[in-house]
Amino acid sequence: MVILAVSWNFMASTGLISLGHSAFWGLGSYTSMLLVNSWSISFGTSVFAAILAGAAAGALLAVATGRLRGIYFAVATIAYTEALRVAAMMLPDITGGSTGVYLNQSARLSQEFLYSAAIVGAVASVTLVYLLMKTRLRYAMRAMLNNESAAQMLGVNPLLYRTFVSAVAGGVAALAGVLNTWYTGYLSPEIAFSLHQSVLAQIATIIGGVHTQVGPIIGAFVILGLSEITRISLTEFEGTSQLIYGLVLVSFILFLPGGIFGAMRNRWLSWAIGAKIRPLPTLKAQSSVIVSAKRERPPAS
Repeated sequence: MVILAVSWNFMASTGLISLGHSAFWGLGSYTSMLLVNSWSISFGTSVFAAILAGAAAGALLAVATGRLRGIYFAVATIAYTEALRVAAMMLPDITGGSTGVYLNQSARLSQEFLYSAAIVGAVASVTLVYLLMKTRLRYAMRAMLNNESAAQMLGVNPLLYRTFVSAVAGGVAALAGVLNTWYTGYLSPEIAFSLHQSVLAQIATIIGGVHTQVGPIIGAFVILGLSEITRISLTEFEGTSQLIYGLVLVSFILFLPGGIFGAMRNRWLSWAIGAKIRPLPTLKAQSSVIVSAKRERPPAS
């Protein structure tokens, strides 16, 4: 979830709101599983191939959508995901169709190894985005987020940057899909291209703090922790866990629009300003100071 949320937030920082992020997730999953089942390649090779497939899908999406922004780009991402899902359904000889496909049992890895790989993947994804945001790319992304037309007048090539950002985000999201596929060992079009993964990535980023580097990480832990707590503690009451889970999410969005990290940052800034800057005197205090100064002024010669 950290990997997927970081990927979604990276695109959103350029103004590209993706509602079909599961397209990269599913494409990476299918690429890895089919290559392993067909040619018995190693785990590392399948991960590399899946990342390349996700990056290519992201670049293709950016080129195909052209200058679409806002809701128009979001709808295009949903259509992109649905097209891949239908293609997977219509190719049963390759993808298994609606029946799905299982990972070759001889290639299965231990859960401990997959846990370690997931940690390494999360750290690598966060580090990659952090390093990219330390370059000049950050200024171009910020300019495109505020006003793409104005950014173009300043010399920023929107299509070039959109293609690069989408390719990076697609490759990172594909990595998350690969790790999940190797863990479960089963894949179908409904699982691979489910809207559920896209929604979770968005909610995690919004809760943690959109357009921040730390927000997606915080949000991923909060959303999954909240999901597990409500599911385990309220198992005997059917539907109650989902209701509480939804109410908490809505409350976060209504009362913490900047996310958890945004609230923490504002709180720290308020404390820092209050500690270093003395409060301005009130109007009454200012008047008394002025009157005292006039009374103490010596008469003119």
